[in-house]
Amino acid sequence: MTRNTSLVLLDDGVEWHGDFLVIAHWEKLVVSESEESIPKLVEKNKDKIRKDYFAWVHDLGQTSINGKTLVSILNFSDSLSYWWMTSIAVKSPFENDSLYTIFKLRALEQLYLEKNCHGLIYYGNSLALDRTLQAWSKKLGHNYEKFRPKKKIFHAEKGVRRWLRKLPYWMQALAYLLKNWFSRYRHIRSIGSGVVKKIQGGDGVTVVTYFPNVDKEKINKGEFRSLYWDSLHPLLERLPFKINWVWLSMLGPNLSFKEIVSQKNICNQVDLKKNQHFLFEEFLTPTVFFKALKLYFKIYIKGLSFKKIREEFHFSGSQLNFFLHLEKEWKASFYGNLAIEGAIRIAVFESMAKKLSAIPWGLFLWEGLSNDIALMASWRENSKQTKIIAYQHGFFRPFDLRLCSDSRDFKLDGKEAMPLPDKLCINNEQGLSLIRETGFPEEKIAKVEAARYFGLKGKRLIYKKPIPPTERTLLVIMGIKDQENQFQFRFLNEAEKIGGLRKYSQIIIKPHPGLSSDGFKIVHESNFKFSLKDQPLSELWALADVVYGAHSTGALWEASWYGLPAISVCPMNSFNFNPMMGLPEVCFVANGVDLSEHLKKPKLVEIPEDYFFFSENLELWEALLRE
Repeated sequence: MTRNTSLVLLDDGVEWHGDFLVIAHWEKLVVSESEESIPKLVEKNKDKIRKDYFAWVHDLGQTSINGKTLVSILNFSDSLSYWWMTSIAVKSPFENDSLYTIFKLRALEQLYLEKNCHGLIYYGNSLALDRTLQAWSKKLGHNYEKFRPKKKIFHAEKGVRRWLRKLPYWMQALAYLLKNWFSRYRHIRSIGSGVVKKIQGGDGVTVVTYFPNVDKEKINKGEFRSLYWDSLHPLLERLPFKINWVWLSMLGPNLSFKEIVSQKNICNQVDLKKNQHFLFEEFLTPTVFFKALKLYFKIYIKGLSFKKIREEFHFSGSQLNFFLHLEKEWKASFYGNLAIEGAIRIAVFESMAKKLSAIPWGLFLWEGLSNDIALMASWRENSKQTKIIAYQHGFFRPFDLRLCSDSRDFKLDGKEAMPLPDKLCINNEQGLSLIRETGFPEEKIAKVEAARYFGLKGKRLIYKKPIPPTERTLLVIMGIKDQENQFQFRFLNEAEKIGGLRKYSQIIIKPHPGLSSDGFKIVHESNFKFSLKDQPLSELWALADVVYGAHSTGALWEASWYGLPAISVCPMNSFNFNPMMGLPEVCFVANGVDLSEHLKKPKLVEIPEDYFFFSENLELWEALLRE
């Protein structure tokens, strides 16, 4: 093998001392000028790779199997093809770590061809990556070598989830059912026929929303005020509609499902004439459960006929097959926990759509997830008069693949059509631009005020103040993923060891509401004093001098808006989800030394004043909801 024409791919923690044409690092962000960082290339070429990926997802759905497309084969009703709920079609980088690997493989392929390499050397421990690169090299007719480091490098999952992943997929589905029965369903009674007649006795609109993230003081008094909708609540109270609230609950170490049931019951004792509250799980009757189980078996059987589909896991014109990196998600979507979860969502939302009025409209928080797809399809199928309104409540991020699709997806019709809302409500100019670029139907786009962030209006830079030389307060905001929190606290502990926290007398830690119980372990293992706070961030901003957060949280944007210096963790072997990406003066840290320097001399990132839409008195929302 002539190594001076080869590309050498290095895992993190290894070095190469032989001949080479190009040296590329699979995980490292910071490399010498003579070497290449694959993560850096992903960020540099993100627009082109995103477009290629969306095109591949569309093409996969249109793959012909026995004369029918994959999308049409998975039609289980006139309004829904299960294809749109699979992990591949949803494209969630938050739930599917492998998507980042696919983007890196695409960047690696482009680098390899651009540099006219004729051989590949992989120096690392990933079996899946080794097999992928070896098969690719064989198709190219190029030489391939693999070297294994003496010190093994592992990035595997830990705990119960790691063992569950090793079980047969049908057992993973069963484990999902048992877990949810124990944590959720045993604490409630499904809505019986008597209650149905009472519900159907009155008209009303339906709002499907996440729970908790509510005003805790008010909900203890029976007044439901979701922070996701925030300023929209007074407008909803003024509208001449009864409101059916359906809660999609997220459990955490400080909130059990039994407590959520209790809070729902308290709310239903206060104002049933105007607001009525339901849990998603209440619509799972025994009949609905068996319907979901039947649907799961249909999905399972359909999946068995797709064995040759693995040959299609490559970009157009490419010979690099990446099926091994999406295999678990693919099989989970047809045989495992994602399949049974999807079947339950379809059946339960259908049950909800039949029992709850959503006239003249139904409203929900839109994130491009399978939940959204099942909900829209159920309203389309069972409530023809419902105007479906989806609201993008958070930030648009270039790497949040859930929110965009190939433009051809929006042109499919009939039973292949992707479920879409009648109006997709966008609250900022960046979001409008990204959605339009993908070809989303213009007539379905609505510009609205940022309901969740409307309270920011007139408060830009209100907490801006001189940074005290000592006795500072650091607010640490955690993300939802354990991996990014581990990096975040590793850097914080490293900074503490070299004196980066000397000027800070108080460290306040705000966990993500959806953080797993295992996620707190890294917090309690810290070698500095801290206090955990569970109250809303709105009550913590005034206490902070500097904010340090996980890269995926939008809270760092809020901190900057209020005038607080914000420091973000770099994306560590993952996409960059920080909404401040691209703004000048943004502080991303990749180690404890970086963090220490920024903590000593924090910088303020100024957010453009017109970032969100802030019309007077929610005029845009009111016009939309009164149509």
